[in-house]
Amino acid sequence: MKSRLVGIAEGMLFAGNVLLLYFLLFESYLSIPVWLQPFGRMHPLMLHFPVALLLLALLMEFFRFSPEYRNLPFYKNFTKYLMLVSVLTALVAALMGIFLSLEEGYAGGGTLDWHKWSGAGLVFLASLLYAFRDHRIYTQHVARVGTGITALALVLAGHFGATLTHGENFILGPILQARTVTVPFDEAEVFDHLILPVLEKKCNSCHNPSKSKGELVMTTAEGLLQGGKTGVLFVDGKPEESLLLERIHLPESEEEHMPPTGKPQLTDAEKTLLAYWIKANSPLETRVATLPVSDSLRMLAVDFLSPTPAEPTYEFPHADPAAIQKLNSEYRSVVPLSKDSPALDVTLFNASKYTAGSLEELLAVREQVVGLHLAKMPVTDAEMKTISRFENLLRLNLNFSEITGGGLRELTGLNRLRHLSLSGTAVDYAAVKELVEKMRGIRTLTLWDTPLTYAEVDDLRREYPGMDWVSGREETPEDILQLNLPGLANASNIFSDTMVLSLGHPIQDVEIRFTLDGSEPDRENSEAFVPGETVLREGKLVKARAYKEGWLGSEVATFNVYQNRYLPDSVILLSRLNRVHPANGANTFFDKEMGTFNANSPAWANNWAGFFRNDMELLFRYDEAVSVGSISMRVLVEPETNILPPSSIEVWGGDDPDKLKLVGKSTPKQPTEEGKPYIELVTCEFPAFEGKYIKVVAKPVAKIPDWSRRKGGAALLLVDEMFVN
Repeated sequence: MKSRLVGIAEGMLFAGNVLLLYFLLFESYLSIPVWLQPFGRMHPLMLHFPVALLLLALLMEFFRFSPEYRNLPFYKNFTKYLMLVSVLTALVAALMGIFLSLEEGYAGGGTLDWHKWSGAGLVFLASLLYAFRDHRIYTQHVARVGTGITALALVLAGHFGATLTHGENFILGPILQARTVTVPFDEAEVFDHLILPVLEKKCNSCHNPSKSKGELVMTTAEGLLQGGKTGVLFVDGKPEESLLLERIHLPESEEEHMPPTGKPQLTDAEKTLLAYWIKANSPLETRVATLPVSDSLRMLAVDFLSPTPAEPTYEFPHADPAAIQKLNSEYRSVVPLSKDSPALDVTLFNASKYTAGSLEELLAVREQVVGLHLAKMPVTDAEMKTISRFENLLRLNLNFSEITGGGLRELTGLNRLRHLSLSGTAVDYAAVKELVEKMRGIRTLTLWDTPLTYAEVDDLRREYPGMDWVSGREETPEDILQLNLPGLANASNIFSDTMVLSLGHPIQDVEIRFTLDGSEPDRENSEAFVPGETVLREGKLVKARAYKEGWLGSEVATFNVYQNRYLPDSVILLSRLNRVHPANGANTFFDKEMGTFNANSPAWANNWAGFFRNDMELLFRYDEAVSVGSISMRVLVEPETNILPPSSIEVWGGDDPDKLKLVGKSTPKQPTEEGKPYIELVTCEFPAFEGKYIKVVAKPVAKIPDWSRRKGGAALLLVDEMFVN
């Protein structure tokens, strides 16, 4: 019978669809009051929920009629409720979108209409799928075609929404930009090829014909000149009085700063370009080449229009090939930067072979050396004077060498140096600051593992923002990685007679400490795990932690190892299983498949055998008589619901299945308050007896105690594995 809550939700879904259709058809007559506008502005926040939920629901619905899922009531019911929730959230997001579109700044037509109708169509299609999913005409073919069309509507709605938010060709933008042909300098126009591209990347996502925030459209020259709700964007020849520049130079924390926080911001070069363009007050069709050679706008345009060369051009001549060949050795590599290039890249290796002469010999080709890599070489301050003679050096790697701050002063004459690596050296804050003050041409400075503190590097980063500072920072507890949990490496956690305990960890050279008495393991007092030494002769609770120098110890890993000495030759289920938890029938109790209490795991539904309003009765048969003293069962306990341990366990035994005697009885401990779910091993112990047949009767709790919100009702008993010892 349909629950009242589901009925209410379905009624809301029907009413919401009617309301959505009404808004779509009569939106031109609607006006959204101010107090309701925040509801519409929650559209970007809300829409991500139905996207994820709908994708999952459609995927599950697509496979609903597959043989492995067709007869699973849990799968069918779960998909139904997931579909209902996802369609309801999609409906709410669509209504929010309608309200948002009625605000100022959203012009009708074009992309906005496509987004609205594709979003609404998605809701209508998903609602129809839900309404007819239990009808006899709803076959596998209908389900798969319907989910496919609905998924397509979802993709289209998302595409048009992204276009509204991020501008045209947002998805294919990187590909299109990569294929853009650079305009020849002589043909380039100031507005079309310099100004418009900046506006397209940074402004047009909010100021286009479909989404004209502040009634401003910046996709065309006409719209740009017209301005918006707050007036014209710029005053010809007066950048200091122009609203456009005022807004982009406001601090990002200001509400009126443009582009808004979270959107791609203009670079300093782009801001300067706009200022020069406004100051020039030139006609829109002005060509860059017609500007005076000394004009600031023309000089800046050269950087914007010139394609970045794949490799710098070098004016110095090639080095003598014989000299290069002579310099190459088993501890030094001297190679051209690329084919036909005169520039040389030099790497020294094998610290034991290094001498000061290793650098002095390179002076024969010092004009051609642009890259010098001396990482982990015993280079000292004394050799820095030699390095300073490589006048065309672009890259210098001194990582983990023996230089100090004093040696850095020798590098100030290297005017072409752009990339310097000093990680692992003894350079200090004062020396680095002095260096960059004199060498403003450096673009990248690497400072991992140096005496500089994080605060000092941060100061340098703020003072010299044009440089790329690649640095580590002071080590804090948060920076130390924590080891993940150790694991049980045995093929199974169930054994019959004995088991050699095997613990493992994915990281090499990890020390594992463990306990078998339930106490928490630590590095000082707990036994160190040694492969092959620990032999278990009974079930145990194993707790383990992993340790390694330089890492934080892992959390405590806990796992049970069970002994099952007497595996029955056959198991007969004498009572009825709950239809929601049939598991593997009579085979469930000895199949070594453990259940969990994680609802995201298939084991939650598949591995628990359930009993509700009737006892669990099992009959075990052995070909030869066995001596048994205990029966254990692994049960799930979830106090917040109606899943509890059995109220009692009875064990009957004998050689004749019709004349069994009661040999043991126990009353498992029950929870006394609501709490998180857990798995418990409940055991019934009794004086050992011999027999070929064992009957186990476990009674579910008939009346839930008063401490539970579900007091008075019957409890569900869930069992996944049993152990006979």
